[in-house]
Amino acid sequence: MPLQTMVQQHEVEVAYSDDDSLGSSVFDTNAFPLVDADTALEITKDVAEGYIILLSGGNITSQTIKNRKLEQGKKASKSSFAPTAISLVDSNSINFAFAALTDGNVIEAAFGVESNGGLKRSRNTSETAYNNARNAKQALMDACMSSESIKKLAVETYIRLFEIIIELHIDLETIGFITWCMKHQKIQSTALKKVYKAFSPLSEAIASSI
Repeated sequence: MPLQTMVQQHEVEVAYSDDDSLGSSVFDTNAFPLVDADTALEITKDVAEGYIILLSGGNITSQTIKNRKLEQGKKASKSSFAPTAISLVDSNSINFAFAALTDGNVIEAAFGVESNGGLKRSRNTSETAYNNARNAKQALMDACMSSESIKKLAVETYIRLFEIIIELHIDLETIGFITWCMKHQKIQSTALKKVYKAFSPLSEAIASSI
């Protein structure tokens, strides 16, 4: 079931949709998510790699992810929250990566927000996506006030998001033309499930911080 994190009357709640289908990201009117999974998975491989290099301090690239998949095979593809290189860096690097989330445009990308620079919203970006991205940033900043560990968890979570996106593209590159339609849907659905599962710990941590 799709995971949603919502702020209602100054409270963060973890809620699950009754819809078992992962084909769309539908959120309650008064809720905001930490990611738009469908939109995030549309990010190109090159763009995802740029963000993951930024957040991991250059420790993770498309090639390292591809090598890991080749070495671990199916075990790697089934991992919902694989260890990331951010675990090996110091607190200054984590603070830098967290600032990229809250002050940069990383989270905007996870909602499909086009940046015009500054705080202005592009005409090509929906108001809902723009507001959801801003609300997600604020939720992260508020939550880390009560627990510094949320910074690291947030960075690891968004690193995992871009890992999943890159893994998706790598998997799609192996599909033959004849089996594209059937396998594409299955791979996309698996990636969506990974995203929702990856964000579950962060959603719970934010809820606990209130």
